Order: sequence, then structure tokens, then C-alpha cells
Amino acid sequence: MGRRSINTTKSGKYMNPTDQARKEARKRELKKNKKQRQMVRAAVLKGKDPQQLISDLQRIDEMEYNVDNPPVLSEKVLRDKRKKLRETWDRVLRLYQKEDPEHFSDLKKMELEYEDKRNTLIKYYESVKFAQQVEIDQIPLPSAPSTPQVAPSLIPLPVDVPSILKKPPLDPSAKAPGVPPGPPPELSDDDDDEEEENEPPATNVENVP
Repeated sequence: MGRRSINTTKSGKYMNPTDQARKEARKRELKKNKKQRQMVRAAVLKGKDPQQLISDLQRIDEMEYNVDNPPVLSEKVLRDKRKKLRETWDRVLRLYQKEDPEHFSDLKKMELEYEDKRNTLIKYYESVKFAQQVEIDQIPLPSAPSTPQVAPSLIPLPVDVPSILKKPPLDPSAKAPGVPPGPPPELSDDDDDEEEENEPPATNVENVP
């Protein structure tokens, strides 16, 4: 379908020149207002602090996934707040993706770090809630490891170990020790006399009163 002529209405009736001029002026005004609205939105998004948006999202997560205290706000309110913050965050990302790609890369890293922390918090919350619902009787006890059965023929026999109390057998080929080398020592009768003189005199035990 082609474009509709500006000289006719939607029903196909002819428009007078005054209405045509008014319609053209309205069209130009709407186009101008659209550009102004886009500029205002861009200025508002630039005024948003990305770090503050991430902090607000983390605060909502900590409030929702708190294992000690229940959330003060209802689940619907928390869901709506998170949705609005996520929409604002996505618009900020699209804005910087067009105007400042380097800053856009930094914001994507910040978003990935936030998602990792959020997933860790959710896993911890779910594990605690699951542990609170499990009863002690339902926890299975650890089973003792089963010992493998070995056939008697496969059991190794003890090896003969020599006893330390038994003396080792003598080697018949070993030779007995011979005479020590060197001349024998000299002996004389004077040595015997000196030993007798040095001995104390014997006392008679019977004569002692």
C-alpha cells in the first residue's frame, strides 16, 4: 500500500487548503516534540548513576533472599521495583552503547559481577530453606565399605624370614686364626720374686682374740 495523500482524509474526502496547512504544521510539531523528548530522555539517563542502580538491585535481592528475616515488602512490590530498575539499567546500557562504547564495556562487566553475586545469594538461600525442611530421620546414615571376598588360594603365604636368635652356620672353608705375628714376650724369674715380695703377709685367723 502506498502513502495516503495529504489532500484527503481517512475516509477519502477532499480537504480544503486550510486544513491541509494545519495538518502539515501539526506533523512538523510532533516531529519536533519527538526529538525534544528523546533529548530529554537521554539527558535523564546520563544523569543516572549506574553504580547506584546496581546498589538498589542488590538491596532488593538481599531483602528478598534473606534467610534470617522475612522481607518487609511483599513479593509483588519487590518484583515491580526490580522490573523498573532493570528497565532503567537496560536503557542506560543502550545509550552508552551508541555514544560511549568504552564505558559500555565497563557497565557490562559490572552487570556480570552483579549477576554472579545474585546467583550465589539465591543458591545459598535455597540450600538453607531446603535444609530447614529436611528432618533428621530422613538423612541416610553412611554405609560401611564392603570388604572384597578373596579366595583362599589367592592369599599369599608368608616368606621364610631368618631368625635373629639363631647363629649363622659356620663356613667350613673359613680358616682358623693362626699365631699372632711378632716375637713372644720375654719372661724371667725376677718377675716371680717381685710378685712374692709385694704380697702382704698372711695372718693366722685362729690366734686373733
